[in-house]
Amino acid sequence: MRQPLAPADYASSVVAVPPIALNADHSVNASANEAIIKHIEAGGVNILLYGGNANLYHFGLDDYRASMEAIKASTAPTTHLITSVGSDFGKAMAQVPIVRHLGFSNVMVLPTSFPADPAGVANGVRKLAAAFGSGLILYLKRENYVEPDELAKLISEKAVSFVKYAVEKSEAADDPYLDAVLSAIGAEYLASGMGETPIHDHLGKRKLTTYTSGAVCIAPTAASELLELYKSGRTAEAFELSKPFLHFEKVRMMLGGLQVLHDGLRLSGVADTGPLMPMVSNLPTDKLARASDAVEALKSAEEQAVSRSLANRRRGVHVS
Repeated sequence: MRQPLAPADYASSVVAVPPIALNADHSVNASANEAIIKHIEAGGVNILLYGGNANLYHFGLDDYRASMEAIKASTAPTTHLITSVGSDFGKAMAQVPIVRHLGFSNVMVLPTSFPADPAGVANGVRKLAAAFGSGLILYLKRENYVEPDELAKLISEKAVSFVKYAVEKSEAADDPYLDAVLSAIGAEYLASGMGETPIHDHLGKRKLTTYTSGAVCIAPTAASELLELYKSGRTAEAFELSKPFLHFEKVRMMLGGLQVLHDGLRLSGVADTGPLMPMVSNLPTDKLARASDAVEALKSAEEQAVSRSLANRRRGVHVS
């Protein structure tokens, strides 16, 4: 069994959030998922989180088990795997025996919307952590999903081991809830959880530990460089490198976050991801060109980052 992730582990890598490739009959495409994983690992990313982008919300228990078995079999021994459970409490409790049997040490609780309230979420997470036998990753997707002081208690009780913060704001710098969460638990337990869009603030200014990304599945070397630039304080260079990532995220916002990433992996040539699990649809034909343009920009950024990495290795230089 792989060991639970510590904050220092998160600090060392971007967290890739890949889709799950499926065959035409919606069964798991093991070889395509392996191709995605190997591409991500080759770019220096060693944390993979299967959750929202993988559309696990709509996987039944048998499909969930099959997909996690295939993914676990495809990763390198040095890669840390995070799976997700939920989003409703009953489904999460039914998935806990599966993840325990498969040997997962890191599990995220997908955010639930209705019906739920802050105290109920906190108590539900406690029950799930007790059933799992270890702390869980909490996904904060909306304002006051859990009260900051209660979140601090969950961490002190070891019911929560880490937090993915993904409350969308029109201006990332104006986020009182994030400020309150930071004050309660500190930056070491927090990952920015909305791709590259807010990281100039979340990493460059607020100093969150890492960030989660879908685009990293296409451009892992560039994403790894981006994280290192922000961590070393080279924010102007980081912002310049982030431009194709930011454009990709804008296209995802316009056309559908899951759809653009899922079909974008196919358009990139990394792997044929096939259909999405219902109730989410693939991109319509008339939207593919716009997604493809964004993918090509990411591929160009990745090629340039790989060239820089190779040149730095020859000179014995580290990016930071």
